[in-house]
Formats: sequence, C-alpha cells, structure tokens
Amino acid sequence: MIRSAVPSKMWRLLVFVLWIALHTICLSHVTFTNLKCTTFDAKYVEFPTCQIKAVNRSHKYVDISTKLQRLPIRSAWVKVKFMKLDHGYKPFFIDLSYDACKFLKDMRRHPIAFMFFRSFMNSSNLNHTCPYNHDVIVDKLYTGELETEFSRLMPIPNGDYAIYTDWSTENTPRASVRIYMKILRN
Repeated sequence: MIRSAVPSKMWRLLVFVLWIALHTICLSHVTFTNLKCTTFDAKYVEFPTCQIKAVNRSHKYVDISTKLQRLPIRSAWVKVKFMKLDHGYKPFFIDLSYDACKFLKDMRRHPIAFMFFRSFMNSSNLNHTCPYNHDVIVDKLYTGELETEFSRLMPIPNGDYAIYTDWSTENTPRASVRIYMKILRN
C-alpha cells in the first residue's frame, strides 16, 4: 500500500509541474503593429473605419467597420493566410479557404477555422448564417483574444506576424484585410 501511494503522489506532482511549465512556455503577448483594409470594388464595399487604437503602451485594439453597398450577401468566400516576417512575409501556418456561409452554419466541422473565428467573434457582428442584410463590424478586437486562442494552444516563436484575409462574393474578390502583429513570449 505504501509503495503504490508514493508513485501516485509523484505522478500528480509531475503532471502539475508540467501543466505549469506548459502555460509558462506558451504564454505570449500580442501587440498589433499595423492594419490595412483594401477594397477591390468601391461600389460593393467600403471601409469607413480601419484603425488600431491604443489602450495603453502595451495593449491595443482593432476597429473595422465595413459598409456593404449591395445587400443581401447570400454567398461569401474567405481565404486566411498566417504569415511570418522572414526577409519579407512568408507563409507560417496552413492557409484556410472556406465558404463563410457554410462555415457559419456548422463551425465545429472546421476546428482550425473555428479557433481563428473564435478569436474575434465576440467583437464582431458576424454571428449568423447568410444572408447578411447589414454592414459588418469588428469593434474593439483586443489583443488578449488572440493571446488566448493561439498562443496558449500552440507555442509560437517571437517575431513579427501577419494575418492576411481575402473576402469574395459571387466568385469575385471584394476586399482584403491585413493585420500585422508582434508576438513576444513571456
């Protein structure tokens, strides 16, 4: 009895120490460094607001307001690329490309896309399936959301990164949003 109790306590201690170490290794701080919103068809979509605002020296948030000129939107396609700065921005992670309307119907079928979407869904009105009869807004996307979703689930090395998104409707490219950030591990 005594022999089995000692390894059991050691196992619990080992699991606890590894759990603490994992969170220490993977915790990162994300800082937005630049934001670019581009429209390919001003008759279809405009960006009245596309800015980064500083809360304090270390925390910033993103505000994006999209004015859609032709409603309703019945089909939409999005491409997401995760990029890392290494003598120019180069692909860092897998590229995502999916039908946004189908994704919003069943988000759990695409776990990586869902992880990306979850990082901004509480800051956005992209919360229902197509058709969209209103403008799209991302209001106060705080860096803490990205820290929670990405850096705790996978260790990401220090560096400059970007998330490139391209938005299409009716098989026509309509807009592009590029979010640039710096990631520093604590």
